[in-house]
Amino acid sequence: MVPDSRPASYVFVSSRRNSSMGRVERRILRVMQALVDGHAHVSLICTPRAPIESAARDMGVEVLPYHLDAFNYFRTRSRVRKYLQRQGAAIVHSTGLEADLVARWAAKGVPTAAVNSITCVGWPRSGPTPLSRYVRRYLDSSTIGNADALIIDAAALGRRLIDAGVERDRILLDPPSIDIPEVFAQAEEAWRPPDRPAGPLVGYGGRIEESRGLEVLVAASAILDARGALAEVVIAGEGPLLRALRSNNRSSRVRYLGYVESVPAVLARLSIAVFPSVAPGVPTSLLEAAVLGRPIIASRVEGIEELFVEGSEIKLVEPGDPKALAVAIAEVLGDPDGAAEMAERARTRAIDEFSSTASVDRHLKLYRDLSKR
Repeated sequence: MVPDSRPASYVFVSSRRNSSMGRVERRILRVMQALVDGHAHVSLICTPRAPIESAARDMGVEVLPYHLDAFNYFRTRSRVRKYLQRQGAAIVHSTGLEADLVARWAAKGVPTAAVNSITCVGWPRSGPTPLSRYVRRYLDSSTIGNADALIIDAAALGRRLIDAGVERDRILLDPPSIDIPEVFAQAEEAWRPPDRPAGPLVGYGGRIEESRGLEVLVAASAILDARGALAEVVIAGEGPLLRALRSNNRSSRVRYLGYVESVPAVLARLSIAVFPSVAPGVPTSLLEAAVLGRPIIASRVEGIEELFVEGSEIKLVEPGDPKALAVAIAEVLGDPDGAAEMAERARTRAIDEFSSTASVDRHLKLYRDLSKR
C-alpha cells in the first residue's frame, strides 16, 4: 500500500554503472512497482543506459538519464534539488556513493526525506587508490548525518554505523530477499547432470567470482576424493573466475556446468548446497537454496552468519579452510535425517523473513513513517 497522505512523488537515484543490476537495484525496482501500482508518481535518476533504466521505463516510471557529476557535486545537487522541489517529492531514495551524496545534499532544506540503501559489501566506502578512498570516506562520513534513514542488509553493518555516529533510529535492517514464487517456478525447469553422478551431488550455483571462494570448494573436493567419499561436486554459473577454476585439476570429481538456464533448477537437485564465501555479502542463490529446502554449508562471513541459526538451520565453517569444509560436507552427508531437519528449519525462516514481499512492505512502511514527520 502506498503511504496514505496526499498523492505523493517518489524520486529514486542510482549511480551504479555496472553492466548488470545488483541486488539493491532489483529490490528498488520491486518497491517502485508497488508505488506505481498504488498510483504514486515515481521518477528515477540514473546513469544513461544503466540496466535499471529500461526495466523502470517498462513499469511506467519516469526515467531521467543523467550523469551524476562526481567532479561537480554542487551543480548536480542544485539540479536534483530543483527537481525534488518541482515534483514535491516526499522521498528521495538513493543507492551508490555518488547518488547518496547528491540525495543527502539535495534533500537538505527541502521537505523531502533522504533514504540511502547501503550494503555490508559497500561500506566503509572503497576506492581504487588510497587518495580516492580517503576522499570518498571523508565525503560519506561528513554527510551521512543528513540522511533521514539508512537501509542496510546486515546487523553487523548497523553496529559499525552506530559506532560511526549514526543514530540507531535512523537505521532499518532489511536483509537480502528473493522472489519466492519465481524461485519455485525456476526450480521446476528440467535439468540433469551432464554425467551420471557416482554419489550425492554437492555444489554451488551462482556468480563465479573471487569473493565466492570456490577454489576452497575445489580443494575440499580433492580432500573428499582422497578419503574415498563418493560425493560429486558441481559448480554452475559464469563469471571472471570460471576459466581459472576449469584449469584447476585438483579433483576429477568437480563438474563445471558454466551457464545454466536456471540456477534454482540445479540447486533443487543438490544433496548439499555449498557457499564457501571469503568476503562479506550474501549470494542470492544461498537464499534460493534455503527456500528450496536444501541443506546448506557456508562460510562464517558478515552477512551470511546472521541469516540463519548456526547448527540448527545452517552449518558454518571458517572461510578459506578446505579441510574444515570437507569435514562439514562429510558430516552432513553422513546424517541425512539431521540434514533434512536443518534444511526444513532454514526453509521456514527463509519463506517467513526473506521474501521480496516482506522487503517491499518494510520499505513502504519506512516511507509512511518518514512522511508523517
